[in-house]
Amino acid sequence: MKRIISSTHILAAAALLVMAAGCRKNNEYRNMEPVREVKMSSYDFIKQANQTGLYDTLIYLLDKTGISEKLKTSTNTFFAPQDFSISSAMENLNFIRKKRGDAPNWTVDSVRTGVWDTLLNRYLISGTYTLDSLRKGDGVDLMNAYEYEMSAKAISTTASGISNGGSMVIQYSDKNNSRLIKFWVSTLTESANIKTTNGIVHMLEPKHVFGFSSFLGMAYPSQLTPYWGIPALIPGTGSIDIAYYDRGGEGVAYHDFEPANRGNGKFRFEEGVDTDVCTEGPYNIGYTFPGEWMKYTVKVEYTGLYASYSRVATPNANCIMHMEVDGVNVTGLMNIPKGTGYQNWVTVQGKDVQLTAGEHVVNYVVDAAGHNMCRLGFVPKFRKPFNGTPLQIPGTIPIVEFDWGGEGIGYKDATVQNTGNAKHTMRAFEGPDTELNPGEGGFNIGSLAVGEYTSYTVNIQKSGKYDIIFRVASPNTTGKVHAEIDGVNVTTVLTVPRTGAYATYTDLPRRDVTLTAGEHQLKVVTDAVGFNISKVIFVAK
Repeated sequence: MKRIISSTHILAAAALLVMAAGCRKNNEYRNMEPVREVKMSSYDFIKQANQTGLYDTLIYLLDKTGISEKLKTSTNTFFAPQDFSISSAMENLNFIRKKRGDAPNWTVDSVRTGVWDTLLNRYLISGTYTLDSLRKGDGVDLMNAYEYEMSAKAISTTASGISNGGSMVIQYSDKNNSRLIKFWVSTLTESANIKTTNGIVHMLEPKHVFGFSSFLGMAYPSQLTPYWGIPALIPGTGSIDIAYYDRGGEGVAYHDFEPANRGNGKFRFEEGVDTDVCTEGPYNIGYTFPGEWMKYTVKVEYTGLYASYSRVATPNANCIMHMEVDGVNVTGLMNIPKGTGYQNWVTVQGKDVQLTAGEHVVNYVVDAAGHNMCRLGFVPKFRKPFNGTPLQIPGTIPIVEFDWGGEGIGYKDATVQNTGNAKHTMRAFEGPDTELNPGEGGFNIGSLAVGEYTSYTVNIQKSGKYDIIFRVASPNTTGKVHAEIDGVNVTTVLTVPRTGAYATYTDLPRRDVTLTAGEHQLKVVTDAVGFNISKVIFVAK
């Protein structure tokens, strides 16, 4: 792959072509002079222009992909990249391979032919586009054979320090699927306006890197791997923090239109996704644009119907998102209500989703931007023990490990949203208000209301008498609670004693309760408010 790239070489090649075509000897071939004609196809022109070896690799790839046939017969405009551009792209690829521990020895033949075909077609546009046709103020949008949109615009260069005082060139841009110019990647022509027998050829400058910003991600994509090394569980503890999207980088684990992390969270700062410190902890993602996304490798623990949720915040109207599973939109568009700020969080719910046990990839997609998001979740709509198997009696029943199933199955709660300070780590999209328990460690449920309950599938290992001990905390003497087995009150209603604070726990026992062996439904019911509860302990007598 040669790198002789000076304008002199292009001029020399052009001179040969002009003589071969019988053109006037003083015709210049550069700097957007009026259209010059050569009596050969676009493909033959590139081969003839290769007198100094500027296009050896390009010609090889055109032949390899079959695009050469289009350049021989079809009417088109070709923005020809030099070999130096392709060489730069390959050097970048091998540099990254070395950083990842792979041998930095790839050649153009190591890259899949489909990648070359996809990217070379971004330089080939059906129809003819000369300088004059590209003089529109905002340029001209151009669609390639794969319906990928590029842009071309005639601009004046700077000469002798005078802006727009130089020659005209074409600014050719990959729009990166964005309407915003700041996300486009552009290059300029070095020589242009060559009319062949079947089209127009423009030669791009040598400092252009082949593929614009897409070559590395297509040719040597990173492997999609879970952030923590193992798939996130669904349902898990009820939600997935949005900032823990998979590792793999741009175009693999996420797509963000800006390469820099603009957030204030100083988390994953080397990536483009914008992470902020979140008032609901630990991080949220903001500065969103339509078409951005993040992927999450997950393991669905149980086959069944799930409710889908996202936790979002925005002061703007008309924000929309959706979630996909294995590339299929399963939630439908989820409209986000206008709120009062970027940290005033609300829950939005999508369609119910049928999920199959096993490993999948969830994709969180921004459809209409202007909002922050902090977590997503899929909650079973069928009864299932929190950890997959019944809780054992004798033993301890952690109060937050109530069954899956949602309102009316796993719990009853006066409010739809968990308002506890532990919702970011435990049962984010369910009603019971889970809290961090500084007195005992772990979690408790607080903000109780009369008639609320949590339900548990339990296995009583042996028939007999048991002490049932509620672990409770309260600065009041108003609280009341009881436990039921299969709908029968087995403890009577007990009054919660004053412990001095909501974080100071004590035992509230009911002695000598007769229980029958087997699988049962335990229900813990609030009869009067004003206390927290962390667990229920069953002790065999």
